[in-house]
Amino acid sequence: MLVQGLQPVQPGARPIDQPLQLHLNQKVTAEILSVNGEQIEMVIQGYRVVGRLQTNDQSAMLENNQLAQFIVKGSIDGVLQLAIAKSSEIASPAQPTSKLSLLTQNLLILNNIEVTDQNIILGKALLNHGLSITPGAMEDLTQALAGISNWGQTEADMAAALKAGGMPLTENTLSLALQTLPSMAVSVSKLQNQLVDLAKGQAGSEIGKLANQALSLLQSATIDWSKDLPALLDDLKQAISVWGKSLESELARQASGDKVESTESWLSLIQLRKALESSGYRSTVRSIDQFMEGVRQMQFLNTARPIENGNPPWLLVNLPVAAHIPGQPAQQGTFFPASLRIAYRTQGKVKRIDPDNTRLVLTVDLQDGEYVTADLSVIGKRVGAWLSVSTDELREQAVATLPDLQERLGKLGLSLKVANCVVASVGPVLSEENAEIYPGSKGIDIEV
Repeated sequence: MLVQGLQPVQPGARPIDQPLQLHLNQKVTAEILSVNGEQIEMVIQGYRVVGRLQTNDQSAMLENNQLAQFIVKGSIDGVLQLAIAKSSEIASPAQPTSKLSLLTQNLLILNNIEVTDQNIILGKALLNHGLSITPGAMEDLTQALAGISNWGQTEADMAAALKAGGMPLTENTLSLALQTLPSMAVSVSKLQNQLVDLAKGQAGSEIGKLANQALSLLQSATIDWSKDLPALLDDLKQAISVWGKSLESELARQASGDKVESTESWLSLIQLRKALESSGYRSTVRSIDQFMEGVRQMQFLNTARPIENGNPPWLLVNLPVAAHIPGQPAQQGTFFPASLRIAYRTQGKVKRIDPDNTRLVLTVDLQDGEYVTADLSVIGKRVGAWLSVSTDELREQAVATLPDLQERLGKLGLSLKVANCVVASVGPVLSEENAEIYPGSKGIDIEV
C-alpha cells in the first residue's frame, strides 16, 4: 500500500515536485519541531509535515526529543498516522555532542538514511573530507569497513580519506592504509643487517646467494648522500625505478610470460623469504614481511587519481638516505628517513610528470628531531629553491652550500633564480611574500 497525498505545511528543504510518498509500515526518521497533544509537526525527507500518534501517552515521550523514528500506519485527510517504533526495532543513537554531529544527523534525515551511531560516524567522516552524505557513499564506507572489527571514527576517517583522494577503497586497501609501520629507513637498516649475516653463508650457500641478491636490491634502492651531484642523481633515478615497481606487477609480468630478472626485482626477496621460512629463520621472515608491507603501503598511496577542480596528486617515494656520522667508524653508516614528493601535471584524468614544469620536495629527518627540506620549483630551465631547516645552525650550513648548488645546477643546464632558507618548527612553507615568483609556481602546496 502506498501512502500518498501528504501536503507539506511549508515548502520543504528539498525542491521536489512530487508529494512525499511513504509505504505502509515503513520506518522513517523525523526531526521533531513541536508536539501538541496527539499532533506532531516534524520534518521527514526534507518535508515539513503534520503527523498524529495513536495516544497522548506516546506524544508525551517526544517532548524532549529532537529526533524520533516512527512506523507509518496510514494517512487520514493528509495527516500521517504514526506509531513510535519500539526500542527493540531501532538502535537509539547517542544525542549529538557537537555541531558536526547535529549537522550529520540532519543530513542523514534529509537523505532518508537511518540515524544510528554507526551512520553518524560514517557521515562525520564523509563531511570531514569534503564528501557529501549520500546512500552510495555510506555504502562504500560500510563495505570497506566490514572486514575491520570494532571500527570507530579513526577507521571511518581513513576510509573517507581514501575515497576523497580517489584511491581504490576495499577491505584490503583500507587494512593496508591503517597499518602503523616503522619508517622505511628503520626497516631497511634492520633487514640489511640481517641479510649481511646471511650473506656470509651461515644458513647455507643457497640462502647466502639469495641474501646477496636481496642486498644488491636494497643498495640500489637507497641513496648515498656522500656522493657528488651527478652520482647522487644517478642514485636517485635508480632508487625511484626500484620503489616504483610493485611486486604485483612483477608477478603479473612473470605470469604473462615476460622474463623478470629476480636479481633486479622484489622477487629476490620473496624467494629468500620462502627459503628462510622453510629453514626456521622467523625473525628475518618477519622483517621481510614488514618491509614489503611498507613498500606496498607507499605504492598504494601513489594510486590517487586526479580529482576535478582539485590539486594534482604527488608521486611519493620514501627514500632511505645513507650518510656517515662524524665520529663513527668509516664503514658504519646510518640510514635517515627521507621523503621525495614530485608534482604531477594533469589533463583530464591523465597524470604525468613534466620535467620542465614541476615541483620537488625532499625532506630528510635527521637525528634528535632535526630536519632539512629542499623545495624546488622547476619552470623550464629556471629553478627556485626554498630551504627549510629546524635550527639556526642548520640554516647557516644550508646557506653556505647555496653557491655550490648554483654551480652544480649550472652544469646541468639549469639556472638558480631564487633561493631562500628559513628556520621553521614544521615542514616546508612557501613564503607568502614570494608566493608568485614564477608564473604557475603556486597552486600545488599540499601534504600527502
